[in-house]
Amino acid sequence: MFDVRTVESGACCDQERDSGDSAMSMTARRRRAFQRQACLLSVLAAFSLGLALGVFVPLIGISQAATKGAIVVDGQGSSQVMEPQPTLQTLHHPAHQMPHFPTIDDIRSDDGPRGRYASVSFIAEEKLGADGEVIFHPKLDPDSLIDRKLPSPAASIVEQMLAGSAKVPSAPVLERRESRASKLEELSREDVEGVIRDGIFWGASVERALPVGFDRRQSESWARYLREAEVERLEIGCGRMQNRLLVFRDGTRACARYRQNTDQIQGELFSFYLGQLLNLTNLAPSAASIIDPEARLWAAATEELAGAQWKPTKPVVITKWIGNLEPAGIPHPFRPLERHLNRFDVRNITEGLDRPRDGVRRLLLDRLGTARDIPAGTGATPSATGPLPSQPPTPEVLERLVELAQWSDLIVFDYLIANLDRVVNNLYNFQWNADIMAAPAHNLARQTDSALLVFLDNESGLLHGYRLLKKYEAYHGLLLDNLCVFRRSTVQALEALRDASVGQRLNALFERTTTAQIRDVLPPLPEKSVKILVDRIDRVLGQVQKCRETFAISR
Repeated sequence: MFDVRTVESGACCDQERDSGDSAMSMTARRRRAFQRQACLLSVLAAFSLGLALGVFVPLIGISQAATKGAIVVDGQGSSQVMEPQPTLQTLHHPAHQMPHFPTIDDIRSDDGPRGRYASVSFIAEEKLGADGEVIFHPKLDPDSLIDRKLPSPAASIVEQMLAGSAKVPSAPVLERRESRASKLEELSREDVEGVIRDGIFWGASVERALPVGFDRRQSESWARYLREAEVERLEIGCGRMQNRLLVFRDGTRACARYRQNTDQIQGELFSFYLGQLLNLTNLAPSAASIIDPEARLWAAATEELAGAQWKPTKPVVITKWIGNLEPAGIPHPFRPLERHLNRFDVRNITEGLDRPRDGVRRLLLDRLGTARDIPAGTGATPSATGPLPSQPPTPEVLERLVELAQWSDLIVFDYLIANLDRVVNNLYNFQWNADIMAAPAHNLARQTDSALLVFLDNESGLLHGYRLLKKYEAYHGLLLDNLCVFRRSTVQALEALRDASVGQRLNALFERTTTAQIRDVLPPLPEKSVKILVDRIDRVLGQVQKCRETFAISR
């Protein structure tokens, strides 16, 4: 007999079981949902913490390292705050007499006297006209230039030349290198007046040790050679895709710069002319030419001209190939945040006190000497008031000073032409890569046998760089504002250009070194560029005057 109670009892049990299972499944789902949310929050928290540690902590550490001393734990477990190590600024000069040397932080600061680096007001806006801004893409230096065996079509001209020079030095190169070493040793033994004259100029010992470089006679010889030479073939190379490596019938090589517009052709050519007016010997001989398949220069390479897609009647700049090159780095005085070069910095180098430990020892000796030998209240140390020592530098020190003397010319030259693609490239990329100042300088190389710095690829000068002054002037002025040692010949040339018309002299060189055919397609330097150049010459001479007032030795 069917028992209804049994059925009802079974149904109740099934309902209770179903409700229990439902409650358990809801609890499990809630638990899993909570676990997923907790896992997601943990991942987000870890990501935020990692981002904070990776971004803000290094910035804080850099700032503290530049402004504060370090906490050092000694062997007995006690800690003490160490004084900041003396910089080149503090070793030989009272701090209250030193001017402020601008840093990259000044560019980002809007407060106080440093605010002038936050915006550019030196070049009047109306002088720039309404030209559209050309975007500048800074290029990081390659990891290795010496190891490159075959030139890459995308490599810059200086990388091409470095790749061509990355070989075992030949016997003549080694002989010239040994000859230079013996010359430096001989100069170091001479009885010289010192390495600095009048507090702001490189002395006779440094001037005599400078490499010869490329003088005006070599440049004129190169221009005459191109009028008689014949190009045998064009090869891919020398930087950008449209450039070509020219090989002449006699084996001579050169780099030809080709552009669709004339701005960068003008920039390269007139920057070279300006270097000649400043008596700089660091620029490779260059000359302008016209693509003319019927001309003697190009007649044997018409197929390569077509393959390169070079259009007839277009101007090119042909630069002599320079061999035996190696990468050139930025000297140590210009690498740290507090970068500067003045006569006290040069003294530290000549006395070997630019190393931290020696600097600390000398600083303590100077303080003891001040208390013992100098009357109270004078605020000067023996080393801060006297002229530089007259003893000649060692060959190693003289080599460093020769490099710095060439860099003083480089800083002035790049400021005048507003070159974007050399040291400004390193300064601009410093905000992302704090080690960029230790990398090779872009478009700068050193001849291995003569230690000559070669200023390559100046096409952004005088036109393209002037368009971007509003954006990059702060970087242009950063090194100039920290430079207080100059070559006297460079300053004298600048003073002559200020008294004469620099525009007329540049265009006179242009007229004398080019043909009517070239001048039909390549215009002279625009008047607005000449006005900006005049302003920048005054700016450099103003820096020279400021250095005279600060560092000149009273007689």
